[in-house]
Amino acid sequence: MKEWYFSNNGEVTGPLGLAASNKFIKANPDTYAWHPSYAHWIPICDVEEFDMIASPPPPPIEVPQELIESMLAKEQELNSALNRIESTLQVIHGSLNDLDRDSSRCKTTTQNLNEQVKTTLRSVNEQYAALQKNLAGVSDN
Repeated sequence: MKEWYFSNNGEVTGPLGLAASNKFIKANPDTYAWHPSYAHWIPICDVEEFDMIASPPPPPIEVPQELIESMLAKEQELNSALNRIESTLQVIHGSLNDLDRDSSRCKTTTQNLNEQVKTTLRSVNEQYAALQKNLAGVSDN
């Protein structure tokens, strides 16, 4: 006699014979079944041995027009918000590029000024050293 196990919302029942299985299935139609010949749990509707009376599901209810219109209005609002965000991001991207360009210019200008200051200080130090030498020669006389 073949014995079945059932999983219903994580609770395992079994082993059950075929008659008890059919009785269990009537009370729990959304159950998974397993038998040692199976590799995994399967929906009971996929097991041909069970007596299943399949009734068609009820047809879907019609979506009210006002709900559809409300969802379309929300979709338009979201698309409008996304367009504003995209425009803002483009402006930010342009501003960041401008900032990058300005930062590079400032860096180059600062480096050039630092070199000019170093050159001027070197020249002033050389002139100072020459003046000290001249003054030392004058005070020796």
